[in-house]
Amino acid sequence: MSKCSRSRLVLAIALALGAAAPVFAQSTSAGIAGQVTTVDGAPVAGAAIEVLHIPSGTRTVITTDASGRYSTRGLRVGGPFAVRVIAEGMAEETASDVFLRLDEITNVNLALRPSTTLEAVTVVATTSNDVFAPDNMGATTTITRQAIDAFPSIKRSLEDYVRFDPRVVQVDKERGGISGGGQNNRYNNIRIDGVPTNDQFGLNDSGVPALNQPISIDWIQEFNIGITNYDVTQKDFVGVNINAVSKSGGNEFEGGIYGLYRNSDMVGDNPSDFKGFDDEWTAGGYVGGPIIQDRLYFFAGYEQFERSA
Repeated sequence: MSKCSRSRLVLAIALALGAAAPVFAQSTSAGIAGQVTTVDGAPVAGAAIEVLHIPSGTRTVITTDASGRYSTRGLRVGGPFAVRVIAEGMAEETASDVFLRLDEITNVNLALRPSTTLEAVTVVATTSNDVFAPDNMGATTTITRQAIDAFPSIKRSLEDYVRFDPRVVQVDKERGGISGGGQNNRYNNIRIDGVPTNDQFGLNDSGVPALNQPISIDWIQEFNIGITNYDVTQKDFVGVNINAVSKSGGNEFEGGIYGLYRNSDMVGDNPSDFKGFDDEWTAGGYVGGPIIQDRLYFFAGYEQFERSA
């Protein structure tokens, strides 16, 4: 019996500086848009909109236009966010617990009341991620961190989670091949933080240039699955476009450790079954937190995988 082992060291450092959140690629961030009006429906121009990411304390400040509309991109995926609006002669309003999805614009509309006639403040706000919206560039399925944590996965790979999209099927469960819309699995495109992570030689059915996942599933914040995208920023695929973003640090220290083990007896009892390995184990951990509160953060992880065959 031969023994082969493979280890992996990945260090991901996420930095964010103040309210200035640079947009490296639209597909690695999210956005907020909406309209500010009075309770009578009249647009409020020149109102100051503050978008606060609660976990990290980063702020983005924008101003409404003549029609009372505002829009900002390059925001972190997830949340929660608080959207506060301040306008002259109007009572301050805030929409809380706003969560953003990868590569989508979340609508947050707010209605203001005159500050001189108020005894109590009532917030009127709506948030939506409409499937049929002008900002939508095709049919996509978003897999949130909550869905990743709740769904069991033996291989701990993206191929297990893309089955949330009914248009995607696993053509080979052992080798990890997936097909979207009936296309060959080698026509897929897998990106992590905007960087293509594909098997350029076409040797692996999974589409990634390794036997295992190139990044631990525990380090992924969110990803989406696209097949019929017609956004010009989405390219290099005919089948499935998988776009994942990694976690980032915040104002609180967070982390975790994990370990997994399985052997051939866990796969099947019939000796004639093709199992491909004797045993394998995975161990790793991650940590993220602040370097400077509200300004500078880090996220780092380590994982090692070993298989005997």
